[in-house]
Amino acid sequence: MNRVWCCTWGLIKREQQQLEHGSEDDECLPAKSKPKEFVITGGSDSELKIVHISPNEENVFPYEYRHELPGLGIHNVALSPDSSCIAAVGLDGNLSLIDIAAGVRLPNVTHSQVSNYWSTAFGGSNDCVYAATGNGIIHKFDAEIGKLQHAFDTMHSENILGLAVSRDLTLVASTDFAGHFTLFDGNTGQIVRRRNYKQPMRRVVIDACRRLAIAACDDKSVKLIDLPSGWLRDNLFGHDAHVMSVDAAPDGQRFVSGASDGSIKVWDLRTTKSSLAFLCGSNANLWDVAFNRLNNKISFVGDGKGLNIYYCQGSREMMLV
Repeated sequence: MNRVWCCTWGLIKREQQQLEHGSEDDECLPAKSKPKEFVITGGSDSELKIVHISPNEENVFPYEYRHELPGLGIHNVALSPDSSCIAAVGLDGNLSLIDIAAGVRLPNVTHSQVSNYWSTAFGGSNDCVYAATGNGIIHKFDAEIGKLQHAFDTMHSENILGLAVSRDLTLVASTDFAGHFTLFDGNTGQIVRRRNYKQPMRRVVIDACRRLAIAACDDKSVKLIDLPSGWLRDNLFGHDAHVMSVDAAPDGQRFVSGASDGSIKVWDLRTTKSSLAFLCGSNANLWDVAFNRLNNKISFVGDGKGLNIYYCQGSREMMLV
């Protein structure tokens, strides 16, 4: 069985292509000079797959390639804002940093002799990466050399399954297997708020405007948590199974949730109503969902087919892959 556990989107913008070709003259650019999207996936194999999506070809991936990693499979990934550096967490607890083009940069970023990482995230900076452990500690590392910059202690010795950092790095949010939500001041490392929702919360994201933390919970709900108060603003029910993952669109208008039974819901962040819902029957167990950086596609992965991509606009969806 093809087991894929995590996914995230990247984007090569026009400016990057111009710099790579050393010219701003459109005539010197390749014909396909629109922003280039790609999806990164990790799973039971000890490799990252990078799948490029062409805006000029329908239902086709022009090319894909892989980066081999040491150790076991990969269950959590994050990508830097400029799409140049991948952070990957393996089943052995190792955090690796990988250059999107050149391959492994730092095979094992750690602060201790034994790595025990469960989740990773970038904020709005390419210079630092965050990784959360199985004993309630979050580490902030220099993304270039792997030097520890700061440690955040949730005061709960639990596996941190969800980790999110605001774009301005001022807020760091975590969720764990025991149901704790912890919000930190990203500058001082002090705990701002703590709440216990008593059910495992497997993913958390912070919306683009820093108004909400959105969490996927095992009680079949999506929790909207007010920032910075930490109070529960809304409990969204609509799934019939554990909610495994959530992700917010970069424009702050929508977010997506995915449950273990393969059900996908796209929600309007302003009305908190589901604008799109469908069931992916090709995956026996859904593990992760992600919004692209252009706000018009979602990807999800699981056991079975692996990577799925849908184009979503308004109340309509169309499967691409």
